[in-house]
Amino acid sequence: MLKILILSFLFIWELPQNLMGLMVYLIMKIKRLKVTTEQEKHRLFIETTETGVSLGWFIFWTQKGNRFPHLKNDCRMHEYGHARQSAMLGPVYLFVVGITSVARVLYRKWYLKKYGQNWKNYFNGFPENWADRLGRVISPSN
Repeated sequence: MLKILILSFLFIWELPQNLMGLMVYLIMKIKRLKVTTEQEKHRLFIETTETGVSLGWFIFWTQKGNRFPHLKNDCRMHEYGHARQSAMLGPVYLFVVGITSVARVLYRKWYLKKYGQNWKNYFNGFPENWADRLGRVISPSN
């Protein structure tokens, strides 16, 4: 009974992210971008062909997002780190983490277009480095 109460509270606490996650899930399903879905740690881990984003109980990840050959599915681990941020921050997650993360993605795309190479510092700043720590993504140099 206590577990159900806690999960219900968390669902409401993360409601904005959960609603957005459900919309993204449905879009992915309609566009056939969803590869697999697994339920683990009270979250849905949805492997997609392209996208890595965490929205409440919906964790979208892609093999293309993996950075380290010594880890299996580090994109999945990183996005789980964002899910933990969501559980901590609740309704302010989209403002604190979401907007900052989107800004970093846009800068990374601009950087690639301007310089013809990936921006190496994407995961070194907030909130990406925090998500890596929470998801236990450890680079080979650590």
